[in-house]
Amino acid sequence: MSPTYAPTRPHVRTGHDIARGLSAALALVAFVGGVPLVLGVVAPLSWPRAWPTWDSVRAALSRPDDGSLLVGVLAAIAWLAWATFTASVIVETGANLRHVRAPSLPLLRWAQHGAASLVTTAGLLLSTAAPTLAAGGTPVIAAATGPADVASPSAMTGAPTAMTGSVLSMATTPPSMTGTSIAMTGSQPAAPAHADVDRHPVITAARGDTLWSLAERHLGSGQRYTEIRDLNLGRAQPDGGTLTDAHWIYPGWQLRLPTDATDLPARAVATTVTADEGAAVAMHEVVAGDTLWDIAATRLGDGSRYPEIFELNVGVAQADGGALADPDFVVPGWRLALPFPAAAVADETSAPPLPQAENAQPPAAPDAPGLEPAVRLPAAPPTPLVSEPQAPPATDGVPHNTAERDGEESDDPAPASRLFLGLTALAAVGVIGELGRRRHLQHRTRRTGERIALPEPGSPADDAERTLRTATTPLSIPQLKAALLNLATRAYRAERDLPRIGMLVLSNETLELHLVDDDSNAVAPFTATASRTWSALTAVIADDTPIDDDPDRPEPYPALVTAGHTDDATVIFNLEAAGTLVVTGDPEAAHDAMRSLVTELATSELTGRIGLITGPEFAGLANASDPARLQCLEPRASLSQHARRSEAVAKVLGSVGVDDTLEARSDRTGDDTWLPVLYVDTVEPNGWTPPAAWSGSVLLTTSALAGAWTLTVAADGIGSLEPFGTLFTPPRLSEANLGHVVDLLATATPSSATDGAIPPATSEEIADALGALPAAPAELAPNDDDPTSPALRINVLGPIEILGLPNGARPLGKRSIELLVYLALRGKATGPELDEVLWHGRRVDNQTRNSLVYRTRQRVGIENLPPVDEEGRYRLGSDVSCDWHDFLRLVNDGYVANGEGRHHLQAAIELIRDRPLCGLSGSEFAWAEHDVQEMTSAIVDAAHVFGSRLLAGGDNGRALSVATRGLLAEPCSEVLYDDAIHAARERGDTTTAERLESRLRTTLESLDAEYVG
Repeated sequence: MSPTYAPTRPHVRTGHDIARGLSAALALVAFVGGVPLVLGVVAPLSWPRAWPTWDSVRAALSRPDDGSLLVGVLAAIAWLAWATFTASVIVETGANLRHVRAPSLPLLRWAQHGAASLVTTAGLLLSTAAPTLAAGGTPVIAAATGPADVASPSAMTGAPTAMTGSVLSMATTPPSMTGTSIAMTGSQPAAPAHADVDRHPVITAARGDTLWSLAERHLGSGQRYTEIRDLNLGRAQPDGGTLTDAHWIYPGWQLRLPTDATDLPARAVATTVTADEGAAVAMHEVVAGDTLWDIAATRLGDGSRYPEIFELNVGVAQADGGALADPDFVVPGWRLALPFPAAAVADETSAPPLPQAENAQPPAAPDAPGLEPAVRLPAAPPTPLVSEPQAPPATDGVPHNTAERDGEESDDPAPASRLFLGLTALAAVGVIGELGRRRHLQHRTRRTGERIALPEPGSPADDAERTLRTATTPLSIPQLKAALLNLATRAYRAERDLPRIGMLVLSNETLELHLVDDDSNAVAPFTATASRTWSALTAVIADDTPIDDDPDRPEPYPALVTAGHTDDATVIFNLEAAGTLVVTGDPEAAHDAMRSLVTELATSELTGRIGLITGPEFAGLANASDPARLQCLEPRASLSQHARRSEAVAKVLGSVGVDDTLEARSDRTGDDTWLPVLYVDTVEPNGWTPPAAWSGSVLLTTSALAGAWTLTVAADGIGSLEPFGTLFTPPRLSEANLGHVVDLLATATPSSATDGAIPPATSEEIADALGALPAAPAELAPNDDDPTSPALRINVLGPIEILGLPNGARPLGKRSIELLVYLALRGKATGPELDEVLWHGRRVDNQTRNSLVYRTRQRVGIENLPPVDEEGRYRLGSDVSCDWHDFLRLVNDGYVANGEGRHHLQAAIELIRDRPLCGLSGSEFAWAEHDVQEMTSAIVDAAHVFGSRLLAGGDNGRALSVATRGLLAEPCSEVLYDDAIHAARERGDTTTAERLESRLRTTLESLDAEYVG
């Protein structure tokens, strides 16, 4: 996909253009002025002295012809032809001057076509940019000024379009910033459902272009300009105008070309796909805290491309009745069209900040009271112009010409296309998901005043977890699994077999299924793009509602594992389709890849609940894993178990009359064969017969076996998978990094569940809970409970809220919010500490941080985010408050007080809105896991202590309310479930008690396969 192409410089008039225009002008003069002069000599017209009568006409026709009649008829025809052509020239010229469509003259279309061609060609002398000299000898552009810069929805395409309107803007605007609709090109084949999509290339007209020059440049002959005209007549253009018959064109207009157009730049559109033509357009739904810069950085890989998003969407009506009008202001819920992220903009050079004095003050924002709005800083930087780097200033202020940056460096690969500790993004997300599952189970049995085990801050395991948390994926693992489960249900209801998927390719835009057999009958929402390829947009997959009324369906593809990534996609292969996978190549690289595959198979929910049998080399991982999922056996024992299982599975399949396990799943029979067992063999060949595809067993080995799929990993990091021939970067998990992952899993191992009800909190437990409370930072003020207070308020006990922003302040970007939350939770931080927290693992300079702090300060006010202090530390203003710190103060007072304690604890519980910092993606706030777990434990403790006091006092209704409020923070806390169920039963509310018991059972069953309620 690429945006429509806009030339980077105007078309300059050549000598050929001048000659062609001059020839047309001379032809017009000759026909209009010269012909009547010639006819006046050779065939002059004279008016008869009297009108002819019928007798004189009969006499003239009956007398012998002397040739005068023929001469007269020819003269009349000549004069009539001249008059017809001259009238057409006058009509065409008038229409061109008034910028309207020329009226069609009855019976004169032949004359109008000829006149239109000459008038248009002659217009080259006037419309083409030509250098002339101003009085001072400075070259100027001798061309009419284009319309003012506007952007409006295109009536033809239904997508917003944008145009340029001045010589300056055309010279400095990157090509893609004048682009319009999203386009599908390259390896993205059009789906059959959209076979009627317009296939005409589209270009953006530049200053000086004419229909003739475009036809000559791209079609080989200026005479073919009429084909361009006919393709574009009546099409609404960005400035609201339309092309009329042989009319002028204006810079920024989007013009279709015939399909045989040539000499198209690489960025020209090959296939335009717009919403009105039935295809999908990449969209982004704005969430709280989004800015155009953030969206461009996240979705396009470069925050400086935010003007493209603005130009695509400015003026487009949104669902709430609003419309984008200011690049600094977007509203949550708006849906914005996105240009294609991949290399659509020519590489631009970057501008360094000008040197500035250390104590120089940045300019005020335009709405700052009492300050002159001399320069308005945008929400993100304009495209820089030069690329010589300079050392950034070390001051906290931002020079007025410095780009504001809240995104990532443009050369940073997409998160989904990077490795994290040697794992792919999907594998990293799988490890984090497993940690989350285990920590919920740790909270299940945690005693009051205790804290769940976490890696030591700053330890290699802690750093490894933070690295894994930075991974993001186009689709989450639950979304990907839901898509495949929906596929299974829809295939079964359509009475067809499951497609034999061998490989999946997941990019930001699409999910492709690559089959091992021909199958062009795709199951919705997928469409067949080739005989063995189905494709669906990731946005469609994400929005596809999981089908919940099919409880008997099997997991269709339980042995998926990521093979690696390309530049813009993740490659996933189905081990069942291989039967046997040989990992070979450079010995060290092959073993690293095998470690990655085994680690993902043992931790990620993408693989389902398969059995994994490894050798002793993975004993550490097995000790930290669920024995039902991963166990270590000696090679001989593995081989013996495989032989027995293969025989048993073959017997079951034969008894139900199916050929393999995939067919059994399709027919929903032989369900004991649905989940395969994977064997890992990293030693020399020891008698293995390679398992066949969908046989119930899978072998991963480093030994060469005939007929097996082969993953080849070279020492330079390039991998290939046969038989697909796909090239990618495979994961490579070193032995040291595997040790860090094992340490994380071992630390998060849940303790054994308790038996029976947990008693009310004792005085010793209350003392433990009090002793476990962290101290609230003295830097932040307690809330004065005044809702009209203008002071900044940061709420983290639920979805993050930043309240009390100054009137008229622009919305905060995601990184600005993260900066404020970090300072609120930690009190203060040095610049290098912020760099590590906000750009973990990234190289950033002082200027990047200074820009973020400056922009955030502009939004929240200098009193809420003062400049760096004399110790080089950042902190929030003394009037800023945080709900977490209020919670700590209230709980501390509630624990030590008696009668008044209930009041304090009640106020603390009312601050809980949901799980702390909920609503974040897995890659956001990677530093905050310790904080989240600390807040969760403190909330559960407070709810249990307060609930126990209420139960002891017979206030069962409030006890039930307090316990259920605490369960918002930790839905797996058995102690709070016991409190809530006990309170409900004491009230006689059996229905609520049974509902809570069912909810606890469902929650624990989803987290622990061994749970028996």
